[in-house]
Amino acid sequence: MKIAIGSDHAGFHYKEKIKQFLKESGHDFHDFGTHSDKPVDYPLFIRPVAEAVAQGKYDRGIILGGSGNGEAIVANRIKGIRCTLCWDLESARFARKHNDANMLSIGERMVSPEEAIEIVDTWLKTPFDGGRHLRRINQIDQTGPLPGKLGPTSEVEENTESEKQAGRDNGDVKTSAAKPDILIAFRYIKYIEGNHSFQFQVDPGLKTPTVVHIPSAETWNSEVPEWAWDRRDEILDFVKEKSAHIKSEWHEY
Repeated sequence: MKIAIGSDHAGFHYKEKIKQFLKESGHDFHDFGTHSDKPVDYPLFIRPVAEAVAQGKYDRGIILGGSGNGEAIVANRIKGIRCTLCWDLESARFARKHNDANMLSIGERMVSPEEAIEIVDTWLKTPFDGGRHLRRINQIDQTGPLPGKLGPTSEVEENTESEKQAGRDNGDVKTSAAKPDILIAFRYIKYIEGNHSFQFQVDPGLKTPTVVHIPSAETWNSEVPEWAWDRRDEILDFVKEKSAHIKSEWHEY
């Protein structure tokens, strides 16, 4: 696994210990600094780590500080980053299982050196559960109001009930006449339709095919926004056609 790592002065000593652990574990890594315990401004070293992970140059990122709080805040300002502050094995495990965290923040003043290594090891080895958690992950980067009880997601959905019923009576099941499109990123494929969008999780392959995770027919309506219900075949056919240049396998869950 390729890992980007960085810290401020308060996390420098643990960073050096974690680098040794990563080397012994066979991981490739790049140290973005800082390179001593001389006081520095942590955003200058943390943001480049987050940007490198968001751009797909590294699989994961590890950042350290005194408490780890400021570092996590900086990382999460970068779109596509899900950085979690972990302080024990359970928090590290659930950061991966439920949140698919691609960055880990640790506070050097909060845990022992041994605990820090154990947290990193657990976080690196724990897979993402997918399923219902993927739907919630997709909502993190969704622009505009979220679907459900938080209000309409576009002007189209502000129609009266009678107007919606008229549309259903005419066989119109689409919420938007916008031309669909997709956005292919390192870790996801986003289906876009006007102001609407949702994502399919991607496990990028290097020597093996890329794996795209898609809801099965049974789980589709519980995993995608309401406007995409009953349109599974239509949407998947479009996404597969537009991403045909990628050597990929489609795995249902």
